[in-house]
Amino acid sequence: MILERIKKTFEFQRSRIKGPVPLWGVLNGIFILYPLVFTGFWLAGLRILKNPALHQGLIITGIVVWILNLVFLLDLKRGILTSFGTYLMYLTGHVYAIIAFNSLSGDHSFIGLKLSLPLIQSIIVIVVMSCLVNLDSEEIISQKASKVMLNFVFAPPLILSCICIFLAMIGYDYFMGWGMSLFSMTFGHLFYATWFIIIYAYQHRNDVKEIRPIKHIEVSSDLIQNKEFDRDRFKK
Repeated sequence: MILERIKKTFEFQRSRIKGPVPLWGVLNGIFILYPLVFTGFWLAGLRILKNPALHQGLIITGIVVWILNLVFLLDLKRGILTSFGTYLMYLTGHVYAIIAFNSLSGDHSFIGLKLSLPLIQSIIVIVVMSCLVNLDSEEIISQKASKVMLNFVFAPPLILSCICIFLAMIGYDYFMGWGMSLFSMTFGHLFYATWFIIIYAYQHRNDVKEIRPIKHIEVSSDLIQNKEFDRDRFKK
């Protein structure tokens, strides 16, 4: 029964996927968001890690991931590799962002917990959605159940994140790290849901339509005016 509910939950989430990661999301990640969090980690990450070898290893990993995403742009039409590359940026970018913001805030405590919040959120999403699944109806998750998910699963960490960010903006820097951590928790379901996008892109890899050139037929103006068309003349 439990496995059936989890299976239905995944079916519902997969049914909402309409395509690979969109172009604006891919480019925004490659050229704006990822470079920002990576630069912050590069400059401030060593304060928390206190391990030059680990810090250097993560920097090299980030550079490799960024270069791979540039190469994956060659597969933009199908979206398989770009979706997978975006997932890699999400995973590594999350680590960089949490470490960088906590280093800037001066709060070096509970780093492991803060890094684990998206994973915890993804487990909560699966458990709660599995409980709300209706096995006897074609509508797997009702609108009422969707509102419950929104109000009691996604909204709380987002609201707390906004409060922490606001406190950090008015001078309480300690809350900056928690604000970023809770914000990343809001999107914790992407920890596993992105795979549905990658699988969708792979399953529809052959759906890209080939563009065929249109053959133009020259017709004299006299024929058009007099409507003297001969079908046999235009047959292949």
